[in-house]
Amino acid sequence: MNERLWELYEQLCMVEMVPLDEFVRRVKSGELGDFPTEDMVSFLREVEANVLQNIQVKTQEHQRYAEMADEVSADTQKMFDELIEELRRS
Repeated sequence: MNERLWELYEQLCMVEMVPLDEFVRRVKSGELGDFPTEDMVSFLREVEANVLQNIQVKTQEHQRYAEMADEVSADTQKMFDELIEELRRS
């Protein structure tokens, strides 16, 4: 995992609330530094794993979350797959 990418993600997405797709565009453009595509892909897969794990934790908190977990997980995986596909095309 690229620590610099993680630091940028924490600052921009978690503190400043920049949407993930905008963060990826900014990294891809070179605005935030030069990162190899495969470092970005690994980073995004790590973030995806964290999000999917959080979805599973939520299922234990309330029945309504459990009912939605499969759909939300599928939508999340699709979003990350699309971000990675877009990243690799550029």
